[in-house]
Amino acid sequence: MTTIAIYLRLSRESDDSASLDTQRAAAHRWLEAHGHDPADAVEYPDAGVSGAKPLELRKGMAALMADRPEVIVAWKLDRFARSVSEFLRLVAWAEAHSAALATTDNAIDTTTPTGRMVATVLAALAEWERGMIAARITDGHATRRAQGRWSSGRAPFGYRIVRRDGAAYLEQDPDQTAKVRDAVNALVNGSTVAGTARLTGLSEPQWRRMLKAPTFRGQRVHKGALVCEPDGITPVQFAEPILSAAELLAVRQRMNDLATGVDRAPSHAANMCAGMGWCYKCAGPLNGGGSDKGVRLYKCKAGHVTIYAETLDQRVEKEFLATWGTYAETVVRLEGGNDLSAEMIEAKEQAERLAARMATAGPLMLGSLESLAQDLEGTYARLRDAHDPDVREVQVATGRTMAQAWEAYDAPARSRLLAGMGLRVTLHPKQLADRLTVGWGPEDPEEAALEALEEELREAGE
Repeated sequence: MTTIAIYLRLSRESDDSASLDTQRAAAHRWLEAHGHDPADAVEYPDAGVSGAKPLELRKGMAALMADRPEVIVAWKLDRFARSVSEFLRLVAWAEAHSAALATTDNAIDTTTPTGRMVATVLAALAEWERGMIAARITDGHATRRAQGRWSSGRAPFGYRIVRRDGAAYLEQDPDQTAKVRDAVNALVNGSTVAGTARLTGLSEPQWRRMLKAPTFRGQRVHKGALVCEPDGITPVQFAEPILSAAELLAVRQRMNDLATGVDRAPSHAANMCAGMGWCYKCAGPLNGGGSDKGVRLYKCKAGHVTIYAETLDQRVEKEFLATWGTYAETVVRLEGGNDLSAEMIEAKEQAERLAARMATAGPLMLGSLESLAQDLEGTYARLRDAHDPDVREVQVATGRTMAQAWEAYDAPARSRLLAGMGLRVTLHPKQLADRLTVGWGPEDPEEAALEALEEELREAGE
């Protein structure tokens, strides 16, 4: 049975002022001063363990309690515990097992009633001090958030931390911002969340969370709520927005379309030309499938024709590169107009927060909130008057050829590209030397040209 125990605890390995060596040396001096031989003592260390952790969940303390020593010495009171309840549990255990608790600074000695009373008071003061420190930290973070300053932690993707006037703030990181813009442009032009995540270097879940958060608007959420000015209505602007409200709205609409299946990309399991192949005999679509040996196929549902998927896909790829490979790749950008729908949505969200505040406000605050409501009404009226959603789609070159884009695209992106080019593949019977007919664009070019001309005339007459 252990007679003398030295309890050593350290929350952080880097804390040199309270290192285990420091605690051990102090314990040896105390034992010698009280007539004990330090060589007879057994050490019970808990390195990297918080004093707020329950006694039984600390490996060293649990071993100590199992050995039941007669004298237990620690460097200071907070080495035993940082809460009154845990320290009192230790005192009760020590009394039940006839063990004495002591600290090297002689702050406590539970062998006497006075010592036990002093120990309890000191533990209460230690817990109070810990609570005050936590409150100061919490208040400090809240103040920094309200001032648009960065409180702690790493900067969110797209931004970096800079120091101004002795405080930390966020500003755009040029490299990361460029990646965000490229990924967003790709997403709204037909790519997927998973595909565009790779452009940023983030994982798909990280990228999805970023797009759902207000971060790219230069705003933040804390504990599930948007961080606002003291009025509780106006969002705090932590940094210059990377995306406009309209751009973020377009991104979320695209994500919703993908989630609901309105514009869901073909899965990796789908054949590349799914929905673009047809049977020569019944004009029915060629469905995917596999042979008995697991080889992927295109086949007519009525059973007229079948072909290996690899054979058809390779032919389509060859035809695509021969026909379109040297053309410049373009993406659609919106120009003209003044679409303020996203800003109007943000104004409505502010109005909802304001209405919630007014519902619980007292007479002193009601006047100020009514003034804010008038300002918000004016802002919304100006947005509504300036709102002109008519925009035109402009094809903008990306700087790549279609062949280069094809090499960079994954399978779903290639499927979307082929569909956008109006791919039509007809599969003929095996008896023909060339079983595949590959075409592009509308099925009847003359009819499509006439429809386009009629549309232009209608627009000119309006």
